[in-house]
Amino acid sequence: MKNISDSALKERFILAHGLSAVLNASLLAALRLIKIDAGEYLTTQSTHLTHLFFLVDGKLQVERQNPNGTHGVYSFETAFSVIGELELFSTKQSKALSAVQALSDSLLLSLPVEAVRENAMSDPAFLLFMCQNLSHKLLNTSLLHSVGAISVESKLRQFLLFKTQSEGVMIQLENRESLAAMLGVSVRQLNRTLIKLAQQEIIQYKNKSLRIINPVRLSDFPADKI
Repeated sequence: MKNISDSALKERFILAHGLSAVLNASLLAALRLIKIDAGEYLTTQSTHLTHLFFLVDGKLQVERQNPNGTHGVYSFETAFSVIGELELFSTKQSKALSAVQALSDSLLLSLPVEAVRENAMSDPAFLLFMCQNLSHKLLNTSLLHSVGAISVESKLRQFLLFKTQSEGVMIQLENRESLAAMLGVSVRQLNRTLIKLAQQEIIQYKNKSLRIINPVRLSDFPADKI
């Protein structure tokens, strides 16, 4: 992780995401632009979280080591996304609930948690902004993880439909291991289902690039589901 001393670039990100409307002058002054490289961890699970982060470019993977030793991937975050708001309102001394790893070189705006606690916890604009972000994450999580008891095919169909909302019909997939972990399936099951959808001429894919060629048929879930 390294600081980026480019005030013009920082201001462009602030303007692009409307942050001056939700962060007061004290918080805007405390913002720093940072970069993390692909494969680097922004936070590690159970460590003390000292900053709130705003992802403005790149892609992150949110993962967690469960008490039973299993590894879970909970989400993939792209710009614009807030990292650390759950911990900010937690009663457990801002311990990171999960680990966050960069899947690509990423740029973030960092904001010290202490500055937030001192200057924003009674600020209506900031609190509304946080509530909106938490609500968005809750909705997305519900859509992606409400499929626990259904088939692999239905899980993948629902995931792809969800991705079209932000990426359109051209989708960049994560690596198969991470995607399979998030869907709660094996890599073999995932690959087999991708092949099946391709044979049905619903999708075309090569490596991490996938194109949905028949959105109507993609939304036609098999009988086991929804």
